[in-house]
Amino acid sequence: MKELHNRYTFFVYPQEIDGNEQLRLSPLESYLLNAAGLAAEENGFGAVEMIRQGITWVLSQLSIEMKRLPKQYESFEIETWVEDYGRLLTTRHFVVYDKQGEEMGAACSQWALIDIESRRPVNLQSRPDLVKFATGENGHIEKPQRIGALTDAQKVGQHKVSYSDIDYNNHTNSMKYVEWMLDTYPLEKLYQHRIRRFDINYLREALYGEEVYIYRSASGEGDEIDIRNTEGTSLCKAHIQFE
Repeated sequence: MKELHNRYTFFVYPQEIDGNEQLRLSPLESYLLNAAGLAAEENGFGAVEMIRQGITWVLSQLSIEMKRLPKQYESFEIETWVEDYGRLLTTRHFVVYDKQGEEMGAACSQWALIDIESRRPVNLQSRPDLVKFATGENGHIEKPQRIGALTDAQKVGQHKVSYSDIDYNNHTNSMKYVEWMLDTYPLEKLYQHRIRRFDINYLREALYGEEVYIYRSASGEGDEIDIRNTEGTSLCKAHIQFE
């Protein structure tokens, strides 16, 4: 394994699969973020240490492309590394391997570091303790795309943020937005058309007890989804390309 790369082994449990006996997208994202968290912890800039300093990591954008998904009881590995640190965002890449070492897919994430009290971003380039972990190495897929305003969007669902949606910070868990989006599709669509690429932009947090509405528009390039609060403010957007 290359220097400044980290690699971790995971395992697919029955509660994480769908009717095709494949890992669902939201648990896959969870494993990717767990790999990121473990790597950050090993290198001294994990969540606990950052919170001790009064700052915290925030996931801004994520893209995922999978050739195939792990199946029930299958073990797999995720390799991860940091490409760069800009002023506001850092780019972290992932590659997913099966137990034979064959590449199953890849992902790319972009993160911001913010002050917990002011909620303002920290200049990442002012942190040499972080910058020294940048490898300069590109990932295996394109970086996440920024998703613009939806055109001809139709309301396809709604959800009230509840206990099962929040994490230890009482923030809505990143994976929940993915679940809310995919729950608006019929099973036939999800079972018969594999997701080739998934891009998600995290914009604002959905708060506990808040009602959110899911809008979707379709084009030849795929589906775009927008989760909005009752005031019409976009909280999270995604672009999904099906095969």
